Amino acid sequence: KKGMVLRTHLGAVAFNNTTRLVFGKRFIDADGKMHPQGLEFKGIVANGLKLGASLPWGEYVPWLRWAFPLEEEAIAKHGDRRDRLTRAIMEEHTLARNKSGGAKQHFVDALLTLQQEYDLSEDTIIGLLW
Repeated sequence: KKGMVLRTHLGAVAFNNTTRLVFGKRFIDADGKMHPQGLEFKGIVANGLKLGASLPWGEYVPWLRWAFPLEEEAIAKHGDRRDRLTRAIMEEHTLARNKSGGAKQHFVDALLTLQQEYDLSEDTIIGLLW
C-alpha cells in the first residue's frame, strides 16, 4: 500500500478557501492548475513573508539604523505589486456587480459595497484585504 500525501491537497484546499472568502476567487481549478492571478498572489505572499522576516533591527532600535540599511525600494516594489493585483480583482468585482446588479457575499464585495457609505478609499480597502 502506498500512502497519500495530504499536505499538497490540504494546502490547495486552504489556499482556495482563503482566496474565495477574501477575494471571491478560486485560483486553483479542479485539475490543480493555478490561475495566473493565483501565481501572482502566491508570489506576493512569499515575497511579503521574506521581506517581513528580514526587517532589520534598525527598524526597532532607532540608534542602530546606521548599521542596517533599509530595503525601502524592495518594500515599495512589493507594495506596488500587491496593489496592482488587488486593484485588478476589485475592478473585476465592480464590473461583475454592475453587470449583475448585486453584490456577492465575499469580503471584497462587502468592502466595495460599503465604500461610499463609510467613505473608504481604495488604499483602505486594499489594507483591509491584506
